[in-house]
Amino acid sequence: MAAVPCAAQSVRGRLFGTDSVTPVGGAVVLLQDSAGQLVDRGVSTEGGRYQLRAAGPGRFTIRVLRIGYAPWEARVALTTGPALDFTLLLNDRRISLPELRVEGTSVCGARAAGDSLGAMLWGQASTALALTNDAIRARHYRFATVLEDRLVDSTGMLSRSLPTADLTAGNAAWPIQSLPHDSLLRVGFIANREDLVEGPTWYGPDADFLLSESFLAAHCFRTVPPGPGDSPEWIGLAFEPASKSGLSDVRGTLWLDRASAELRRIDYGYTKLPSWAHGRDAQGALTFTALHDGGWVVQRWFMRVPVPKVNTTTRLPGFFGYREWGGHVTEVLAPSGEEIQRFSQ
Repeated sequence: MAAVPCAAQSVRGRLFGTDSVTPVGGAVVLLQDSAGQLVDRGVSTEGGRYQLRAAGPGRFTIRVLRIGYAPWEARVALTTGPALDFTLLLNDRRISLPELRVEGTSVCGARAAGDSLGAMLWGQASTALALTNDAIRARHYRFATVLEDRLVDSTGMLSRSLPTADLTAGNAAWPIQSLPHDSLLRVGFIANREDLVEGPTWYGPDADFLLSESFLAAHCFRTVPPGPGDSPEWIGLAFEPASKSGLSDVRGTLWLDRASAELRRIDYGYTKLPSWAHGRDAQGALTFTALHDGGWVVQRWFMRVPVPKVNTTTRLPGFFGYREWGGHVTEVLAPSGEEIQRFSQ
C-alpha cells in the first residue's frame, strides 16, 4: 500500500513493473472512494497508459488488478484542477492457487469477501470478465464466428437443424445475453416460463450481471475441487442464489487454472424451471481464452434448454425436447483487419 499525494479530479499516467521500464498493459484499473465504492474503471493500454476520473474532489484508492498477480493499491487525494500525469510502479508478486480436494463452506453476500481463497478466485475471475467486456464495448476486435442452432426431441434424435451462420469479420457482443438488473428483479432469468406457444425466453449471465454488486449480494459462494469431467489442474468457485424466490435465477461454477489463475470456463444452470419441464435440465457454458496480445475473449459458448409441446388430445402441456444453441470464434482480427489469432475448428 502506497500513500500518494495528487492534486486533480482526474488522474492519468502509466503502469510499469518493478523494473520501471516494462509497461503493464491489460490491467484493470479502478478508482474507489473512501467507502470502497467504484467511481471509475479503465483498462491500461499496451503501453501501460490509464486514465480515471472522479465526479468531485476527495480521497480515493487506485486499485490495479492483473491476472496472475496480487492486487496493488495506492491512496490518492484528488482536488479540483487539471489532470495529473502519474506513474505507478507495480509489485510483480505472482499469486499461487492451491490444489483443492474438499469443497469449501458456502458464504453468502458481502460476507464472501472474508473468505480469503474465495475472494482471491473471484478477484482473478472478475478481472478476466472485465477485460473481456471492455474489449467488446470498445470494439477492440473483430471476429470470424460460427453459430449453431438445433432442436433435439425427447429421444435424443435431431428434429431440426437451423442453418449454420458463419459471421466473418464482424463485431461481437457478449454471446449470452442477460436483462438489465431492474428487469431481472421483475421476471428473472426465464421470461414467460409457462408460454406453450412461443416457449420461454431464456437469459444467461453476461459480464454486466456477473460484475454487478447485485450479483455478489444475492448469491452464495464456495470453493470446489474439479469433478470427473473437469481438468485436474482447475479450481472452482461455485455460486447459487442466497434466498428462495419465485423467480428463476442462475447457479454455476467459475473454473480457473491453478497455475496461471486464468479464468477457463463458466458453467451455469437455472433454478425454478417451468412446470412442464419438471425433472429436465437447462444449462450453458462459456469458455474463455487469452489472446497473444494480452486481450481476452469468449471463444466458445453453449446453451441447452427444454422446449414445450401441447398434447393435442388433452391440451395439457408436455415436454418436446431441447434447443441447443451456441457458437465459437474461429479468428480474431484487429479493427483494421489484421489477424491477431486463429483458432482450430
